[in-house]
Amino acid sequence: MASKHQTVKLEFAKREGTGKGTCRKLRSKDQLPVVLYGPEYKNGLAGVISARAVAPVANSAHRETTLIELDFADGGSATALIRDVQRHPLTRRVIHIDFYQVLKGHMIKVEVPIRVINEELCKGIKDDGGVLVYGERAILVEVQPSDIPEEIVFDAQALEVGSEVFVKDLALPEGVTAVTDADLLVLHVEQPKEEAEAAPAETEENTEVEVVAKGKAAKEE
Repeated sequence: MASKHQTVKLEFAKREGTGKGTCRKLRSKDQLPVVLYGPEYKNGLAGVISARAVAPVANSAHRETTLIELDFADGGSATALIRDVQRHPLTRRVIHIDFYQVLKGHMIKVEVPIRVINEELCKGIKDDGGVLVYGERAILVEVQPSDIPEEIVFDAQALEVGSEVFVKDLALPEGVTAVTDADLLVLHVEQPKEEAEAAPAETEENTEVEVVAKGKAAKEE
């Protein structure tokens, strides 16, 4: 399963100044310095957007899969994805964003998060006391911009102790191809901790008996 992406509209104003002083002044007015890169902006287009308007997207777990429609003052526009978010080291406030332009009809690669549902109903956990262990939390996919899934959803309810889920086991929507190695482990259900800890102790005891027995035999010889 996968849920569809969202599209957010933001006003993008071009800016001339690119120094630290200019950026500080912009932030004091709730404006955020940004740069747009991409096929039509290979050298980067410096701009400014509303810090308040972009905050919900920049702070979202789905920021890298949310399509942004940047509207220019001259009537033009560009569709983009957030590629990098810079934050203040102490306050963690967003201080700069890099956008990457995507073109309609062109395939792009984007990292999509995996969301596991029904963990509390998982057979291996609920009935057998197992533990769900995560491997990959997101996968890289190739897709048309208009078909970017917001997330890949996996239902863990039927998993038993010992079950393993790989990238190839995920149900991807039509038009979405996994780029991440198909054999990478996404999650698995481990046996209960008590059993896992008991196994080595039993092996150690058997080893000790074997060593003692060998010593005794050698003495008798």
